[in-house]
Formats: sequence, structure tokens, C-alpha cells
Amino acid sequence: MFCVKCGREGPTYESLCVKCFLGSTRFAKIRDHVDLFQCAHCDDFQIEGKWEEFGSVEEAARETALGAVELRKDAEIEDAEIEVVPKDSQNYLVRMRLTIGFQDIEAVEELETIVRLKRGICPRCSKIKGSYYESILQVRTRGRPFPAEEMERILGRIEKLVGGGSGSRDPFISKAEEVPGGLDVYLSSISLGKSISKELAEDFGGEVKESSSLAGQKDGKEMYRVTYLVRLPAYRVGDIVAQKERLYLVSGIGSQGTRLTDLATHDSMNISNVDLRSARVVGSREDILEAVVLQESEREIQVLDPKSYKTVEVRKPRSFKRSADTVRIFKHEGEIILLPTWYKG
Repeated sequence: MFCVKCGREGPTYESLCVKCFLGSTRFAKIRDHVDLFQCAHCDDFQIEGKWEEFGSVEEAARETALGAVELRKDAEIEDAEIEVVPKDSQNYLVRMRLTIGFQDIEAVEELETIVRLKRGICPRCSKIKGSYYESILQVRTRGRPFPAEEMERILGRIEKLVGGGSGSRDPFISKAEEVPGGLDVYLSSISLGKSISKELAEDFGGEVKESSSLAGQKDGKEMYRVTYLVRLPAYRVGDIVAQKERLYLVSGIGSQGTRLTDLATHDSMNISNVDLRSARVVGSREDILEAVVLQESEREIQVLDPKSYKTVEVRKPRSFKRSADTVRIFKHEGEIILLPTWYKG
């Protein structure tokens, strides 16, 4: 093979030797100006059709310029040295030194362009500003007040679940508000509402009910909104519940059920949340008192009632081992009940 331009023999590229081919060929080009869009609300940048977070405008300008390079067919960028120089707050000069591979040839080319920063609003923020939502997550309690600190903790859990997904920008909370009886959270998608309601029910021992309503039509298709009601149990960790004529301390709530401690024996057990729906709360951690120990025998312990200041003898469970001069007690229907020594309130 020989070059049709200079006559040199050897490998040819489109009938030209390497030297002639490289002398007459450009592998990359770029427009004089490239637009970079930044959301005015969340400050994310649109790069090649996708909205992303960057540490600085310069970083985003670098990626925008590199993505705007047009390559000759079958050529690819192997390395890039890029310099970004701000001209003013809206315009950035980008200089690029590109190492380009084409078949078995490697070429170095230099390009420059002006990246123009333009402000707008991304689809996600547009939906948030427009109060867009597809599902409502309603969190309610069963037969008890909904304390502000518990509501705050659950809202924090919801925010963590929304923000800790796959990294997609699609999941978001449109609105969260306290309403009579509980908390309403408006979510961006039906799938988000479904997954979070399931997580909450597992974490807090609740149950989920689902209902839907027609929200209108889009492109000829009916659009629905779904409401997920998460009903939290009547009991909380630290409560004392009555179940089948026995008293239990609620020591843990989770997806595998509720952990109870039998106050008669101090034995622990796991009970499914469904089986505890009929449990009746008879006390809370605010009802648990500290009593001074006066005497102790093998089967009983003598304490000073912290309210009446009377001496009372209390039966000890077999596993009870006192570790301090005071014990924690619970008064129920005139009887004093001893709590496990591990309970710290």
C-alpha cells in the first residue's frame, strides 16, 4: 500500500499514510459556545440531559464542554487535560488538550469553547414548587396520643428513607404537615409511598391500609393517587401492657414483632405485632417509680413505697438479682410489681 498524496509505502488510512492523514484530518470539534443550565432552586446542573450535583460551576463546565465534543466516527477520547477559566459570573473559557485514539493511531488535539451559564428550574423542583404528589403517607396512632417527639422521630425516619434510595433525583417529599390525630406526608410517587409505609410498619410495629382515588387523566390515561395509612400500635417501648391477664413490659418493637418481658417471671419473648393488637396499655415509663430497698430475702424484697412511704413486701422472680440500693417498681391495681434490674427507664 502507498500514500496517494506523497507516495510513501506502508500502512494507509483512507489511502493516506499516517503523516498525511494526521496532517489533513481533525478528529474532534466543538461549538464556539456551549450552554450549561443550572437549577435556580437546588443548584444542580443539567449535563447531557441529566440533572446532577457538582461541587462547583467549574466542575460542571468541565463536564459540559467534554460532553459537547463531536468526534469523528470510530474515534474516542483516551485522555483529556482541561482548564476552566472564569471570564465573568456567566461565562467560562474551557481549554482542552485531548488524546484521541483512532484505529491504531493516537493523535493530540486542542479545542476551546465558552460555556455559558444559564439559570432555570429542573423538573424535580418544578414539581415540588407545584406541590406535585402521587401518594399520601398518613401516620396515625391507635387509641393513644401522638407525642410531638415521636412524630418528629418518625418524620426523620421518612426523610432518611426518601434521601437514602438509589441516588435517583425522582423521590422527594412535596409537603409534610401535622394534622389532627397525626402526620400527613405527600410523596412524589406511588412506589415511594408503598415502600416507605412498609418500612415504617416494620420499624414501629404498625399496620398498613391502602386506598386510591382518581386524580384526573394524562395523555388519555386515568391517573390515580394512593393513600397509605400507617397505624402505629397503642403501645410504645417502655410501656406496660396487659395481654391475656398478664402484665408485660414492652422492651422492643421491630419488623420481627414486639419484644415483651413478663413482669411476673422477667422472662423475655417475641410476640407478633398482629397478636398484640388487643393488648391494653396500663402504664408508661412515666408511671415507673424508684423505691428504696429495706430488706431482701430469698423470695421477697422489702421496699419503701415512694408515694405512701409504707413498707411493702414484693415477691421476687427467680431470675431477679439486685444490683443497687433501689429498685424500679410499677403500681397496678394496688399491687407493687418489680421491674427487671436491666430496665433503666
